[in-house]
Amino acid sequence: IRAISPFVSAYKSVSKRRALPWDPNMGEDAGEMDSFVRYLVMRLLNSLKGKALDYTRDGRDDSQAKAHIFMINNAYFLLEELGSESEHHKLHKDKSENDYYRLTGSWFNDKVNKMMESEKKKYLEHWEALNTHLTAVDSNELEFLKNDSKALSHESGRLIKQRFSGFNESFERSYQLHKNLCIIDARLRMTLQHEVSSVFVPRYRRFFEKYTKVKFSKKHQGEYSKYSPE
Repeated sequence: IRAISPFVSAYKSVSKRRALPWDPNMGEDAGEMDSFVRYLVMRLLNSLKGKALDYTRDGRDDSQAKAHIFMINNAYFLLEELGSESEHHKLHKDKSENDYYRLTGSWFNDKVNKMMESEKKKYLEHWEALNTHLTAVDSNELEFLKNDSKALSHESGRLIKQRFSGFNESFERSYQLHKNLCIIDARLRMTLQHEVSSVFVPRYRRFFEKYTKVKFSKKHQGEYSKYSPE
């Protein structure tokens, strides 16, 4: 795209005289260079979607997550390299126009941002499953020992143990599954880490702070509550 950006007049000269696959109009009705750029971008996005689909077919447990991360990485790269409001653009706005050609039309940012946000949403749903273990225990089901107002009966304690155990197992499985997925850009990596945390950490913190105040296990409470919200 940067390679063709200096040849706006030459492109217009050709498009006026010849119908093109992406622009059948000729003469004064022929499109500008932007129509060819849009065609290239859409072809690229379709190619990326096809590659992501290939990831989902490899049968691995992390295949879906890998496909989402692949699309997020590439969408972010496109926005940084060609988007009109990228950090890359701000850092190098003093460079030559050809070296740092930007797509100023809103269609590009809108299209690629929409795709990236869609893939982010799908990726974060993998972490949303952790919240299913963090439901509150009905107060009617909590029975405290008569000789200790902070210690639960065996049956009541079991309800909290099950929730902590379920969360711990799911968290460990998710962590092992996702820890090797690569987010190339440091800013994007930090942003996605924050968004992943926001999916389940607030609810886990409330759950943790509420139920670690009571004694729900005689000997192994620390093993159930081994993960601090911090």
